[in-house]
Amino acid sequence: MLGSFSPILLLWYVFPIIILLGSDYIVSVLKLKQRFNIKVPDISVPFLFVGMHEISKHMSAFSILPYFLLTILLLGIAVVVFQAYRYREIIYGRFFKMFWRLTFLLSVVMYFVLIIASFIRLIFS
Repeated sequence: MLGSFSPILLLWYVFPIIILLGSDYIVSVLKLKQRFNIKVPDISVPFLFVGMHEISKHMSAFSILPYFLLTILLLGIAVVVFQAYRYREIIYGRFFKMFWRLTFLLSVVMYFVLIIASFIRLIFS
């Protein structure tokens, strides 16, 4: 039922903390930062997408994921335009690193906005 509290919803609320701790453990055990310069945000983004999808499905009849992916595509265009204007060239490594880190920040912010909206929906329904 939409708008009701369930234990699985609680799991999705703490999911980002679990993912960030798990990603930190994987990066440190496999020494990914030293070998490939991979950090915790680089691993956790796809998992945050799944969490956003599940919370938005629980809140309403549709998923926010397609709209979020469209936003990420627009973010990619904005990063290309910014780098072309700022640096007068586009270096793929710098583009992908900036794009992926901004995607992580946008994902975390959107995840917490969804959690707050879900709380508000639970309180007022």
